[in-house]
Amino acid sequence: MGSVAEFVDLRREVERLRAENARLARLLELRGQDTSAAPEQLSAPVEPPGLVTMASPTRDKLTLFTDRFRARADVYAVRCDNARTGAAGWMPAVAGGWRKGMDRRGATYLARTTEVVAAHLVGDVFMGLYPLMPGNTCHFVVADFDGPTAVLDALAYVKAARASAVPAALEISQSGRGAHVWVFFTGAVPAATARAVGTVLLREAMVLRGSMDLRSYDRLFPNQDVLPEGGFGNLIAAPLQGRRRKDGLTTFLDLGTLEPHADQWAFLSTLDRLSPGDAEHVARQAKHALTGADVATMSRSTATQVHPPLPAVVHAEAGAGLSLDAGQLTSAALATFKHAAAMTNPKFYELQRLRKSTWDTPRFIQGYDLTLDGRLVLPRGLRHTIATIVERAGSRLAVTDARNSGTEIDAAFTAELTSRPTRSALCSPTTTGSWSPHRAPARPSWLAR
Repeated sequence: MGSVAEFVDLRREVERLRAENARLARLLELRGQDTSAAPEQLSAPVEPPGLVTMASPTRDKLTLFTDRFRARADVYAVRCDNARTGAAGWMPAVAGGWRKGMDRRGATYLARTTEVVAAHLVGDVFMGLYPLMPGNTCHFVVADFDGPTAVLDALAYVKAARASAVPAALEISQSGRGAHVWVFFTGAVPAATARAVGTVLLREAMVLRGSMDLRSYDRLFPNQDVLPEGGFGNLIAAPLQGRRRKDGLTTFLDLGTLEPHADQWAFLSTLDRLSPGDAEHVARQAKHALTGADVATMSRSTATQVHPPLPAVVHAEAGAGLSLDAGQLTSAALATFKHAAAMTNPKFYELQRLRKSTWDTPRFIQGYDLTLDGRLVLPRGLRHTIATIVERAGSRLAVTDARNSGTEIDAAFTAELTSRPTRSALCSPTTTGSWSPHRAPARPSWLAR
């Protein structure tokens, strides 16, 4: 009898082959070819509402969208854009809209109905989803990446997901400057488990791409393990918004071309999802991220077979901090040194223990800096830690002392001192080398300089 691990691997392979079968069948159907199974061939089942394409009825599209993006149905958010000031923001949808001075405790929140979903897909509204369900479960986890390197960071995350047999979908954000990576589940999963899955993939992605910021750990949705008391949790903008979709935004990208899939519905319909059992299996790999003095060896990613070594000599400068040229470091080294220069934020875990929102409270306190000229600046006290890590990786850390040691001066003491002041000297006006109670002794000339 095979082991549990072998059974899990076999099950994943079967699911992968089913997804591939469904994808190929979709391609044949789009080309007008026959997709019926041969007598000796088993057809891969596609879950309800079945295969949905651009040509499918609106009813099937709404059913698919509601099923894949399963979030709280008793409340949703709407995006408000002020064309005059350029300001934009999100707020829960309430009856009559929000008015100045309105108390949120007395507001009547609107449910996310099929009509609301339809209005979002057409473009009449921009809907936000609250993924954290009552009971602290969710049906998807999303990693959010911002900034000029958002897509590159997201691709590293997708690569880490593939290495862990986690199906993931890359979406371009509504601004076009960010990216979201979605992982869907076949059933309800504890939010803590879903976030652990995201944390595992983020840790691997950071080793693959060392330039990723540690703040990426705080950009997972849902953003909490438990629902804050009296709150809804954090929202995530729903994809496929009608008006944005016309410009190629809020759409899912083909990883081969980084262009939107020609048929977004067919892509969603055939995209594989992670079962709760497999999610638990991946989450068990989530270890407490090592930071500070706990970091003793170089990180190594299992998502790649490419592991470039460090240079034989890693050069650094010791000044106000320990400065290294980031260009000479591998991605794994860069990620390792960043973690070594960070510490866990006790405020984050205190809020988490009290079941309060951790939004805008970083998980880690960063003690490093990346300068515009591409240098990684670490605390000077990490010199010996970094040297040990580098040596264990088979290299050597060469440190140049760039501190300002000051300028030596030649000074001479010109005052005259007496062995014991006399009574007359104590009461007389101050003279060179004597003491007076009326004013402080003269400063030696070397201090005056």
